[in-house]
Amino acid sequence: MKQQPPKIPTLPFLLTSLFLCGASSLVLEIAGTRLISPFYGSSIYTWSALITTTMVALACGYAWGGRLADRYPHLTLFARLLLAAGLTVAAVPILREAVLRASAPLGVKLGALAAAAVLVGPSLLLLGALLPIATRLTATGASDAGRRCGDAWAVSTAGSVLGAVLAGFVLIPLWPCSRILLATAAVLVALGAWGSWLAARRLPLGQMAACAACLTLAVRAAQIPHETVRRRVESLYGRIEVLDAGSKRYLLVNGTAQSVMETATGLSAAEYDRAIEWTLALRPGAKRVLALGLGAGLLPTALEREGLSVDAVEIDPEIVNVARDFFGYAPKGRVQIADARAALETSVQRWDLMVLDAFSSESPPSHLFTVEAFARMRESMSPDGVLAVNLVTTLEGSAGDAWRATYQTLAQAFPHVRAFVANVPTAGLANVLFFASTGPLDAPASASPAGARADASAMLSRELILTQDEQDSAPVMTDDHAPLESLLAGTAVRWRTLLQRDLSEALLH
Repeated sequence: MKQQPPKIPTLPFLLTSLFLCGASSLVLEIAGTRLISPFYGSSIYTWSALITTTMVALACGYAWGGRLADRYPHLTLFARLLLAAGLTVAAVPILREAVLRASAPLGVKLGALAAAAVLVGPSLLLLGALLPIATRLTATGASDAGRRCGDAWAVSTAGSVLGAVLAGFVLIPLWPCSRILLATAAVLVALGAWGSWLAARRLPLGQMAACAACLTLAVRAAQIPHETVRRRVESLYGRIEVLDAGSKRYLLVNGTAQSVMETATGLSAAEYDRAIEWTLALRPGAKRVLALGLGAGLLPTALEREGLSVDAVEIDPEIVNVARDFFGYAPKGRVQIADARAALETSVQRWDLMVLDAFSSESPPSHLFTVEAFARMRESMSPDGVLAVNLVTTLEGSAGDAWRATYQTLAQAFPHVRAFVANVPTAGLANVLFFASTGPLDAPASASPAGARADASAMLSRELILTQDEQDSAPVMTDDHAPLESLLAGTAVRWRTLLQRDLSEALLH
């Protein structure tokens, strides 16, 4: 005999469960990016992997749950699926390292998708199955089926909104991902225990013990970094790590090296950093510099040693903290915590030189590489001021479309543009430096600061010149269409592959 649809006593439980399950699904999706991004990066492939996994798992869950609802329309089934969802969420931080290791041979693209599918797919499948079951349990017949279905979707979606806000603005900046997931698991197991009690009117001691265990593990949870990691912090914009390896200190954001310092000297180990100092030879009378993107603060520090005043705009306050604490950054100029584009739009100051060296993991923010953005940078500089732009990219074939598009876009905003390969390419990757100005861009490398002359000379010997065909075919990026991330997709894969090869143990922990 089939169980009758529940009356008022179980309706609050079902709606509460749907609300919290909706929140849990978004927490799981957003936290999932933090689980795999230190190893696979936060490029378009990682986000696509998480979104694909989420949508496929929920769709399968809805279809499976609908069939279960017709065959077993019981509150006990709903409670058991809640318990199963909680336990699979609790298993995620335990399995993370093993899953990432096993998926690594698949490469960056398939590896990210496989890792996401294994880590968060089962939990999302179970959470998706709950919605049609709850709809079946709350509907009393055809007369109210539509209303009950609409209520179930509305409550679940409202929970998803809460989950997105909590995960992005509260939980991830405050807690390690393992604690977030274990706390989520405890909530789901507790809901399962509540449902079991309503269905059988007996205390579900086993489920209560599982909930207590999840809570205990959540309270005690702490990420244990690799022994070479000096600091690890989860910010609103990614996982920030300071890593010592050999004679160098690295600043990593989502597992991507943003800055490298020689620990013995405190100087940048990157050729492109020193090559950027060629801007001083271009405008020897310069006094004020603006750095859009701080990194470890190594370039601003080097420029200030030459007597300039360097202001900086950095979106992530945690980057500023680690630059000061671990890389000796002690600015003379002003540091503004803001998006670089927004800061320029409201600024009335003028700078003699400007350096754009901003990255969100493997790709720069595309809204900083448009005609409109470059035009605003030009307006924020003194007459004949120089803008230096750093881009990590591949050079050959269609993979080099990113630097060609950047060159063409700069040329729409500045009458004088030059581009150089700043270092010997590694696995086809190189730092391409662009210099743009309303005035001429000619100066000998010998006029550069003493510590930068060799790197400036090497850079000047590797100038990139666009052919007429390349000029005609290269896209100009605008606020309406700035495909920089897709143009850099191949670069992101190569860069991530190199990092996995060289820093795999630190990235996995």
